[in-house]
Amino acid sequence: MDGLGGGAVADHAPLCRNPCAALHQHAETVRAGAIAAYPHEAVWLLTADGACRQVDNIHPSPRESFSVSKHDMATARACGLAGIVHSHPDYPACPSEQDMRGQLATAVPWGIVATDGQAATDITWWGDGTERPALEDRPFVHGVTDCYSLIRDYYALERGIDLIEIPRAWLWWQDGGDLYREFFAQAGFRQILHAEAEPGDAWLAQIRSPVPNHGGILLERGECLHHPMTRSGGPVQPRALSKREPLNRWLPHIAQDRGGMILRYVPNSA
Repeated sequence: MDGLGGGAVADHAPLCRNPCAALHQHAETVRAGAIAAYPHEAVWLLTADGACRQVDNIHPSPRESFSVSKHDMATARACGLAGIVHSHPDYPACPSEQDMRGQLATAVPWGIVATDGQAATDITWWGDGTERPALEDRPFVHGVTDCYSLIRDYYALERGIDLIEIPRAWLWWQDGGDLYREFFAQAGFRQILHAEAEPGDAWLAQIRSPVPNHGGILLERGECLHHPMTRSGGPVQPRALSKREPLNRWLPHIAQDRGGMILRYVPNSA
């Protein structure tokens, strides 16, 4: 599930406007190919002419990762690389931290199809260039539609602010990461007093974690927008939906003495 290997050169290709639609005609072939390749990861390169070509996974540990040869990548770029799809054997259809880094390096959308060798999921797409889902009622997929994705999409759709993507591993907050506090300072946010809070400000909460690991957006009428997940669930939770709800429930977690904070985006302060 990690990496692009020999194909990960920093030569950005033309961006396909709708890779999901372009790949629709190949979806069954991709799922069948993922099952056939099990327990190894399979890889497909999507090009601007609508073609979807499965290429060899040359990684020395193909059960855990994938690499694409420089020849295959150059061939795809010559046709206009539009997207990359790979399979996750025995792992959910959500990106690893390295997958997210690979997507940013290639600057085209990536997709994942999960398989147990018997069946395969639909393709999960992510990356700039894919359509942003509605802010409410989106299912939880870590790295694709999680609490940070919701904050990022809110600022893009409602404020016209393009926040950077943060490559992140599932349960990063349990493994020594402090992504929220490190990122928001770099991105131009500053902490404000609770009394100064206004609709559109972001909030962070520390929930059963040594660092802030959840966040959302303040809305009008004492409401907030956020994407909670269930405590016992994994990185893909179809029933855990983003939602608007009263902020009062989350105020204890946002309190500064419990590790929470409210942040405001200040242009050019990064």
